[in-house]
Amino acid sequence: MRTTLFRNIIMAFGLLLSAELYAQKTAPIKVTVYLKNTTLLPKKYSLISYAPSETGNGTVSKYFLPGQEQQFIFEAGTKVYLASGKQVATVMQGQSIAKDQPFLVVKKSDAGKTFSLK
Repeated sequence: MRTTLFRNIIMAFGLLLSAELYAQKTAPIKVTVYLKNTTLLPKKYSLISYAPSETGNGTVSKYFLPGQEQQFIFEAGTKVYLASGKQVATVMQGQSIAKDQPFLVVKKSDAGKTFSLK
């Protein structure tokens, strides 16, 4: 009887462990891309991003010098927007611009690529 009880406990533990391992999420794939100012003048860019695993957005405003290239790391599937003033205002009001046309949807194959900013 003790052997049966011990065996049942081991089986239950094994089932719980296998269910936990099966239920674990895989880490999102991170992709490094570069954004470059291809204009002849310094320019401020506002970037708004929506990652698939996040509920909110990521926002950064940055001045780029002419020819300056900046590294960004995004999750694969992230939608990146070169936001207009109107889009920035929309996001600042707590609304989403995720239905607008993105500048870039980051793919795994974009790793190491440089994208020209308009």
